[in-house]
Amino acid sequence: RSNLAARPNSLLAMHLGLLEQLCIDAYGCFSDPEDQSKLMKMCNQMDVQWGEFILAAQTVDEAAKAMEGVNTRMQAFLGDTLSHRAQGRPRVMLDAKEAREFMFYTSLHPNQLQTIFPPEAVDPMIIARLEEVLKKHFHFLREVFRHYAIPTGVSGGFGITLEGLMKLYQDCKLRSKVLAPRHLEVLFCERLDQTASSQERVLTPSSFISILVCAANMKFKDKIDQPSDQLNHLIEIHLRPHACQETASLFQSLAYSPNVRSVLESHAKELKIIFQLYATMDTSTAEAMQRVNTMNIEEFRMLLNHCDMLDATFTENAMHEIFEGIQQSATEDGPDVEEGEEDDDDVGIDDDEELSLSEFFDGLVAVAAYKFPDPFVAFDKRVNSFILKLFAQLQRHWSRKRISPQVDNMLNALQKKLRH
Repeated sequence: RSNLAARPNSLLAMHLGLLEQLCIDAYGCFSDPEDQSKLMKMCNQMDVQWGEFILAAQTVDEAAKAMEGVNTRMQAFLGDTLSHRAQGRPRVMLDAKEAREFMFYTSLHPNQLQTIFPPEAVDPMIIARLEEVLKKHFHFLREVFRHYAIPTGVSGGFGITLEGLMKLYQDCKLRSKVLAPRHLEVLFCERLDQTASSQERVLTPSSFISILVCAANMKFKDKIDQPSDQLNHLIEIHLRPHACQETASLFQSLAYSPNVRSVLESHAKELKIIFQLYATMDTSTAEAMQRVNTMNIEEFRMLLNHCDMLDATFTENAMHEIFEGIQQSATEDGPDVEEGEEDDDDVGIDDDEELSLSEFFDGLVAVAAYKFPDPFVAFDKRVNSFILKLFAQLQRHWSRKRISPQVDNMLNALQKKLRH
């Protein structure tokens, strides 16, 4: 804005004031040509202050040239921007910080795609098309990341925990047989291996983006050929309508509150040991025996029976409702399925009856709401009391049934926890 006046009390304003006063004095001298004394007095004064006048003139001249350069560049910039807009290729306006973030959210390395393609099949054109989709949705993806991220305490940064990733998964209704929660947990752990230097178990923006690319391929590879189209479909059909929305589920808002998550995190080690033990308990079929990383409804019922949780208040019907509700909370009849057609990757979700570790945590929170319904006690404290009671009941049940090293490991972990 070259028409603005110099800031008062600035150095430039002082130089302008000096030159302005010189001009006024000069006009005063020539107003009366007969009086030569005024002219001589002004010449003597100029001789004394000549260095100041030259410095002032040079400073004002440099400022004028700088503003002229700014105006010229601005005109060229506006012309270039308008010409790109007229051609349908608008320029992206980024400041320095946003330019760095732009790289994090829109750049893919071939190593990040090895879970989708073998190394020799990673085509630069595939990466280029995927990056075009990421650039198109850059601002939205950054908003999604920030919404589900937490402060990491590392250089003031943010990252997405497994809980945050599962919250996004549930919000966006992504559950299917080809993209089950256990698949997402595996992707999460793989990306942590690539960022092993991090002090927190969180995803960086680039790791988060690579998980989205992999998830899109796993969910849509049987329907959509191009990875870029798969990613765009995931964003447009699942993320945009559902991500970053206030959840309508009271249970989800309670289960994913920071206080409840903090309680679960404090008991995560012991709960994981319990989950791994009971995930191998169902030996009724060969298929059940092979699924040692997930918990089916029979194994979930065994756990609750061993803890004496099933009673007139919390019945088996209530247990079935919790088990099915956890799975259905992350599923939805997608708009990409035509009426009368069956979405093949969603077939069998309800009869699959397998919970991942993160869904197991949600199931325990739901059972806690049944067993400890006191509204005058904060929900996170009720969850904590329920988990400690579960530990005590399990310890009592298994203390005389040391049938395997896994049981011994669980009892040792529970003894240490309950001792504290």
